[in-house]
Amino acid sequence: MTLTVNGTLEVISCNAIDVPAIGHFVLKSGYSRFPLVLPFTRIQQNARYSTIQILFPVDFKDEHKNGVYYYSIKSDQDDTEYENGYIKIITDPGGALNQKAYIAPAETEERESVVYYRPNY
Repeated sequence: MTLTVNGTLEVISCNAIDVPAIGHFVLKSGYSRFPLVLPFTRIQQNARYSTIQILFPVDFKDEHKNGVYYYSIKSDQDDTEYENGYIKIITDPGGALNQKAYIAPAETEERESVVYYRPNY
């Protein structure tokens, strides 16, 4: 599935037919342990699929968030998962590069590597 984020409200369709009227659309990057939880509202449902409208943060489309994410569609009451999989997120214009400084966690800040060389005989 591919989703182009151009604003704060984006619409996708999923194969689940029992999606609740409101819930959470959870995005998780392969590089991050912190999921991005976004609220959604179901706008259409029939015997084959459901269509939901996802509310993104205002500055999401301006950040460099292009990539493949793991997504799940969950209920907000009992955390039941209705659909999951991979989604490709495309932001427009793609955001600026190298704007956010990387700050390593305290336990890895002063980690040094050891390199062993194999002698050539």
